[in-house]
Amino acid sequence: MTIPSLQSIARVVLAGLIAFVLAACGRPGDTIREIRDNLEVFKTNPNMLTLEQLDSSFDKIEGQIRDLEAKGDTVQADLFRRQALTLRYEYRSVRREFIRWSEEQLKKGT
Repeated sequence: MTIPSLQSIARVVLAGLIAFVLAACGRPGDTIREIRDNLEVFKTNPNMLTLEQLDSSFDKIEGQIRDLEAKGDTVQADLFRRQALTLRYEYRSVRREFIRWSEEQLKKGT
């Protein structure tokens, strides 16, 4: 992994802002896509901003799943819950790699 450049960070910020505006719709399918997109961004350009966006998106999908359950739409709630769990597993794996890489970079710097 390499340290992200300012241009890369600016692209991530812009993508995050666009994702935030699009996510205002509040549909679970959009939130799942948002998580997938941010996960792909994080895999290619790991940074704290994308980590925070992923955490926020996971919180949002959990709320949307609870809303579906409250409306009695258990089929959709279960569908989105399974997708979110799969993505969360992938996210945790990628995040562990990022933390490991960050720790290695800190050790090299000392």
